[in-house]
Amino acid sequence: MRKSFTLIELIIVIVIMGILSNITFDILSKVYHNYLYTKEMNKLNSKLDATMELIAKRLKERVKNSVIVTKYPAKFGDNNASQVDFKSISELEDGDTEYKIIEWINYDYEAKNGMWDNRVNHIQTGWSGFIDLGYNSHKINDDPKEFNITTLDSNFTIIGLIDRNITAAYGFNQDPFESNTTILIFSGNDGGGDIVEDLNHSYGWYLDKDRNRSAKAVFAIQKYKNYMVGNTLKTDLNISSITENNDTTLYSRYFISRSAYAFVAIENNDTLPDGKKIDDYNLTFVYNYQPWQGDWWNGTHGDSNSTLVATHVTEIRFKKDLDTPMIRLYICIQSENIEINSTRNLTLCKEKAIF
Repeated sequence: MRKSFTLIELIIVIVIMGILSNITFDILSKVYHNYLYTKEMNKLNSKLDATMELIAKRLKERVKNSVIVTKYPAKFGDNNASQVDFKSISELEDGDTEYKIIEWINYDYEAKNGMWDNRVNHIQTGWSGFIDLGYNSHKINDDPKEFNITTLDSNFTIIGLIDRNITAAYGFNQDPFESNTTILIFSGNDGGGDIVEDLNHSYGWYLDKDRNRSAKAVFAIQKYKNYMVGNTLKTDLNISSITENNDTTLYSRYFISRSAYAFVAIENNDTLPDGKKIDDYNLTFVYNYQPWQGDWWNGTHGDSNSTLVATHVTEIRFKKDLDTPMIRLYICIQSENIEINSTRNLTLCKEKAIF
């Protein structure tokens, strides 16, 4: 009867255990790698969803025919208007990958939502968006820049209160009407169409005397008077064109705005500890600037505020649907931790339709 293993048997057992341990280690390594991969994909997915939702939410309150895409080849902070090229988003073609900035005029949704008004005993919208062309709407003394108009179901005192509180939070404590921070816009036809006849001369984008750019669609609110007619609240407005305009047409539809918005892809110049340069962008949201006063998103012409939205963005594209107001948004974000190969990190891309 045998009481011990032979040397050969021990060697065989050791070899088998070595093989099993290698297989086990390989399995555990793959499980751990898949865990890290899945964890990073979930992280990228959440980050990308939050980024696209923020962009969609901001673009929802856009004046639809004011949206432009901008190519800015100069360095951040330069102020040379000749370096800036922009076009309507509806003119953007598939090959125009250098237009990484999207800008638009945002309508004043906080003031539109309004606040409590004791005269009507309910929450009163600040502005209704419509004027009565048949009631007291006319030029003043044949001045091509100045008009009297009447808007129904609006209270411009509410607009002034709300906008002054908001701009004061940005460090700008002035009357929003007197400073032309809050303005009135006639943005196109009465149906609210998405085509503006001359985008270069409508909203003040990159005002440039050499290019004769102006802001014909933008009007300063000089005076206003709120009053009741029966149960209807009316407001008489005295408005004046921001820039010289001899061919102004009054439309029944208007917007109130106090700021342009922009999403800007700024190059990321960071370098990893191993010396590898990061080739991607920091997506930045810029607000509180007025193109009709010559402001740019980069703060070189007047103040602006900005906040970082997402890091490690490798691609951002916009596309306007020609038949509807819909904008298609396409964004890719890469991982800073997991490499697919020596030249590419784990990357996730998504597309979203914005109406």
